[in-house]
Amino acid sequence: MRLYFSLLLVLAFLISAGCVEEYTPETTNVTTAPTVVTATILAKPAGPTPVPTPPPAEMAYLVNIKCAVGDRSEAAYHCGGDVQIRRGVYEEVRVIARYPDNNTFTSGIFGMGGGNQVSRPFLIFPDLKYQGQTPDYFVKMDKTIYPVISGVAWSNLPADKQLAIQGRW
Repeated sequence: MRLYFSLLLVLAFLISAGCVEEYTPETTNVTTAPTVVTATILAKPAGPTPVPTPPPAEMAYLVNIKCAVGDRSEAAYHCGGDVQIRRGVYEEVRVIARYPDNNTFTSGIFGMGGGNQVSRPFLIFPDLKYQGQTPDYFVKMDKTIYPVISGVAWSNLPADKQLAIQGRW
């Protein structure tokens, strides 16, 4: 019986030794509430992610534009000037003039850049009834049409500043 009593006493000592904590007055146990982490879940956009539009760039220049009645006949009205490209090689370059009634007239087609000139004269022959009117100009370089604003043909203009042109050019 003594053996059981000794075993019970040792067992009680071992159990209580693991549960006893030394008291120090400097330490205080503070129970903190768990912090709540909030996450914002962004809704997936309905359509594809928009691709940023590059800033407007100068593509070509129209300079020295003058319109006059022809030298030999009073029935030949023409507008001419120089078209200059900024850089690159283009197989087909043409100047397009659109008048307020949406009639358009074009210059001849020529290659520019590379082994060709980067500045070239152009001529447009609008109807005599357009004498004294100022058209909207466009420069078509290969398959892209660029609106001309203040003598500069711009690419990537915002939609509200673009001049629309219709037709097969």
